[in-house]
Amino acid sequence: MSHPEPPHLHAPDPLAQAELLRRLRPRGLVAIGVILALAGFGILSRRARDAELARVTQDAAIPTVELCVPTLSTATRELVLPANVEAFVDAPIYARVNGYLKSWAYDIGAQVKAGDVLGVIDAPDLNQQVEQAKGLLARSKAEQNLARATARRWTTLRNEAAVSPQSADEKTGNLEAAAASQNAAQANLDRLVTLEAYLNLTSPFDGVVTARNVDVGALVDAGAGRRELFRVADIHKMRIYVRAPQAYAAKITSGLTARLTLPQYPTREFSAKIVTTASAIAAGSRTLLVQFEADNPDRALLPGAFGQIRIALPPEGSPLLLPASALVFINASPQVATVDDHGVVRMKTVKIARDLGPSLEISAGLFETDRVIRTPWQSVHDGVAVRIKDSERKEAQAR
Repeated sequence: MSHPEPPHLHAPDPLAQAELLRRLRPRGLVAIGVILALAGFGILSRRARDAELARVTQDAAIPTVELCVPTLSTATRELVLPANVEAFVDAPIYARVNGYLKSWAYDIGAQVKAGDVLGVIDAPDLNQQVEQAKGLLARSKAEQNLARATARRWTTLRNEAAVSPQSADEKTGNLEAAAASQNAAQANLDRLVTLEAYLNLTSPFDGVVTARNVDVGALVDAGAGRRELFRVADIHKMRIYVRAPQAYAAKITSGLTARLTLPQYPTREFSAKIVTTASAIAAGSRTLLVQFEADNPDRALLPGAFGQIRIALPPEGSPLLLPASALVFINASPQVATVDDHGVVRMKTVKIARDLGPSLEISAGLFETDRVIRTPWQSVHDGVAVRIKDSERKEAQAR
């Protein structure tokens, strides 16, 4: 009895295999194509992402800056200096004759008029000298009268040839000598009478008594080098003296105005005006002496006071104003970073006229049309490309 063979033991049919391969080939090609397409898409996507990343990285490397435009500075230039306040006229009163102070009429702070008697000096010896001078004048007059009568008689006798011409000339000479002696005696008396007028110490002008250094009974000696008896000051207007540094000498001219402040008036300012300068630099301090004048209607300004004066100086040219943050120092040179129309940094060296703290006055190296980076970074240099903030770009386009 024979048994059938198992199916798997049969030899494969070549035709069936060929048919199977023929049927499977298109599907394999499709699968390969799909795989290749997916691989290509992945490669292209990755390249696109890499390119986008490179672009973003490159854009991020370009700094975004904020710009500012220089403006003409309107800040007032002031020079602050210590000032000494003095009276418009200040006169020390000294004794013109020796004697004792008999009385005084005005004390310190008193208002006086020109000619008011401040004090009286008692000088007995001067009085005696005046009396002596009067006696000498009387004698010289008598001598002159006698000489005149004698000369007249001798002249008559000479005409009659009763005396010699020599004798007549001698009498005429005696008359001339007597006249000269009388003139001298009169001049001496006038001098002493003039000195008697100085027994009254008078005020030379309207003002205020600022010092009284003598009392009744005190011995006073004549002369400016002696003790000062009184001092009178005219304070209706004040003189203010300031020493300005040599660097500002050319800028300080007559007519400039100033503001004076004093410690006793912390909230008040006094107006002053330059009237003249010394026109010379003091060798010891290298300063220029400047004289101001200030009206003092309420007598608030006192002689001898110390204060500060603020001089309004004329501007130098037309300085431009910039934020202090825009300044950078490159090789110890002050520079600012400007941006041209192509968005490229152009460094400019500038000259600082004045430092105002939050802002700077630029006197050279910059124009009003320049666009300046408000806050440049430390490594900024010429030729760097920058990006301007959108808001500022729109404003620039609108302009």
